[in-house]
This record gives sequence, C-alpha cells and structure tokens, in this order.
Amino acid sequence: MPFVPHRRVLAGALAIALVPAGAALAGGSTKVAMDEFTLKASPKSVTAGKVTFSVKNSGSDRHELVVLKTSTAASKLRVSGGRASEKGRVGAAKNIAAGTSKALTLTLKKGHYVLICNIPGHYAGGMRSDFTVK
Repeated sequence: MPFVPHRRVLAGALAIALVPAGAALAGGSTKVAMDEFTLKASPKSVTAGKVTFSVKNSGSDRHELVVLKTSTAASKLRVSGGRASEKGRVGAAKNIAAGTSKALTLTLKKGHYVLICNIPGHYAGGMRSDFTVK
C-alpha cells in the first residue's frame, strides 16, 4: 500500500476535533503560600482529577497543609483543643519547616474543599482557605 501523508494529518485533526473547544485537562495544580498566619491558594479552583499542591512555607514556624472535602466554609469548621475538625480529610503534607517547600498530589472529585494548617492555634489564627474542584 503506498504511503499517503494526508491520512496521518487527518487522523490528528479528528483526534483534536473530539476535544471540545475550551475544555480543560483533568486536574491541575495550585500554589499554596503560608506564613504566620496566612494560607493562600492560587488558583482557588481546578478541574477534577489529579491535583498537585505546591506548598511554600515563607514563615518562621513549622506548618502543614491538610486538605478536607466538606460543605462547611473554611472559617466555620468545628474547633476543639486548638485544632479544627479533620472530618473529610483526603490528604496532608506534614512538617513543612520554615523556608521550605513540599508538594502534595491527590486525586480529587468535584466539590468544595478546605485547606488548613492544623497545628494547634494556626487554624484559629487564620491559616485556612476555601478551594473548589469543578
């Protein structure tokens, strides 16, 4: 059978046409900046799938990132003993020393999530953020 270069081009064009215009790839990444006592995620939403949190502790204290799937707003979690309830926990990056970074990759479903530092007193101090997976 003779080589027909346009077949390869046509196959590629068909594969591209099957992806809707403006469709995002599943998952994504977000940067999480921490210090005393803030926690900021950027962007604050990604699509469902494999999500990587790149966490940077710019503060002078040790911090952690705990990811919770919950319908409760970040500022409304139940607190006991200086720590927020971790009901709905899907993962965490622990012991992030001052001036260091860690990555946390999780497979997340659609829904509302809360990102917190749950070292005693840190959540109450403001280290929390709402996060959405679409």
